[in-house]
Amino acid sequence: MMLIGSSRTGKTSLANWLNSENIEVLKSQTINYGTHTIDTPGEYLESPLMHRYIIAASQDADMILFVQSFDQTGFSFPPNFAGAFNCRKVGVITKADLEEKRNDLELLYRNFKEIGLEGPYFVTSSKTGKGIEELKNCLSISNA
Repeated sequence: MMLIGSSRTGKTSLANWLNSENIEVLKSQTINYGTHTIDTPGEYLESPLMHRYIIAASQDADMILFVQSFDQTGFSFPPNFAGAFNCRKVGVITKADLEEKRNDLELLYRNFKEIGLEGPYFVTSSKTGKGIEELKNCLSISNA
């Protein structure tokens, strides 16, 4: 599955959980392939000229995870962006442990709907593990 989201939304931390790995999270400017994941750099989403590379790399994916975090100040996905992908699509909200910076959950869901993503949506925290097992179950990833 491919993870798409802006910088600092927790894509790599989420990929570590989904891959059952404990790899140090480092800023990367390249697409990284894991056991179950394709982790895209946030800069690819933040620069419209790079969207074509995300779309091209998605040909290797069976599913796209659109990732945003509770502490995001803006929304980086362009309207109807999910329509560019011909596979299963899931919305993931990360950093649920940041209660003090929490945005309105309904607003985040509306943001997903604006890009053409109808669900399902998952609320997760890579710090506490909240929502990870539910997400793995939906994605059919075993813990083995």
